Amino acid sequence: MNAKRCLLVKCIDLVLDDLYWGSIESGNTCDSLELSCKTLTYDEKEVEKILKHVRSNPYDIALTMNFSPTVSAACKELEIPYASWIYDCPLQSLYSKEAQNKTNHFFIFDKYLMNNCIERGLPNVNYLPLASNISRMGQLKIDAADETAYSCDISFVGMQYVDGRYAYYRANLDEALRDQLNSIAFNMMGKWDGKDRIHNTMSEDLIDAMVALSDEDPGDKLGLPSRLYFEEVVMARAVAYTERRLMMEQIAGLNPRWYGANAELKDQIAGVDYHPFLTYNDKLPKAYNLSRINLSTSLHSIFSGLPLRTFDIIGAGGFILTNYQPETEELFEIGKEIVVYHSFEEMAALAKFFLTHESARMAILLAGYERVCRDYTYPVAVEKILDSVFIG
Repeated sequence: MNAKRCLLVKCIDLVLDDLYWGSIESGNTCDSLELSCKTLTYDEKEVEKILKHVRSNPYDIALTMNFSPTVSAACKELEIPYASWIYDCPLQSLYSKEAQNKTNHFFIFDKYLMNNCIERGLPNVNYLPLASNISRMGQLKIDAADETAYSCDISFVGMQYVDGRYAYYRANLDEALRDQLNSIAFNMMGKWDGKDRIHNTMSEDLIDAMVALSDEDPGDKLGLPSRLYFEEVVMARAVAYTERRLMMEQIAGLNPRWYGANAELKDQIAGVDYHPFLTYNDKLPKAYNLSRINLSTSLHSIFSGLPLRTFDIIGAGGFILTNYQPETEELFEIGKEIVVYHSFEEMAALAKFFLTHESARMAILLAGYERVCRDYTYPVAVEKILDSVFIG
């Protein structure tokens, strides 16, 4: 296939450059265009900006991480393909009217979400696992100051998801519906066994009651179906808040670090070392590399796929201990290239094991890194995207 002229479009809330690297490294040309709108929104003024830019600088394809209705509308008018690589779930823009545009090509990291998009009739839906920017990671220089700042036995990167919505609904539902809500949360909590414990778990009566307790249907406000909103947003985040605290409590005796919790002093767990979020392109990869164990836990709204953090950690030369996902064994060899847990008790036992078995830890770290370098890089991904769009 001949080299393509690619345009990476970046919105103000999502300025990742990794697709640019992948386009160039795979032998194509690539320019970038920055918009002043957010990825999830539609902005007519920014549509005109894209039209003007592309009409004076023709491109074969536009690219984004996640789906932008604004970019889609412009590409429809320009009659050029638009490839969006989805890495969030749920993603409200997938329910916009622009998601139906025939010039769209979706590349989705999670098979459950992919199948949902196919069932809803979105055009040109493909499966594509996420990747690591090995080239960017390889340019990082770790010095003595970095080793002092980031070296630790165990770290976790992730927000605490302090969110009052679940507590509000629980407090205002009648007893039977409150018990149903609590039962769904309990059945999900700290369990990663491949069973779907989140989708289609709420009764219609429960959803109707939660809508009635709202000033307006919050799903409609976000452009999401009500069921999806209450299960994948409200429930998933409420469970994540408790899960992440339980996870850190399990290993508090190992003095783990927690980057990005933003926990008030009264809510901090004894033994846990709290730190602010780290910048994505420079400090975060250093922390991944210098943590002997990087903990990871997915939101239950990501049912089957592996989140971007998995590839970021391994690509930075880090060892990851993460929850089991149905697609894990399709992408990695469990126990040889990646280590997974199914419960927090298993997670704690594995963490203690690998802190005292350095050769086993390093063997898995290196094997996982080799797999990512071979199969899950941005040049590899861009080639798959372009082949799918232009060859079929």
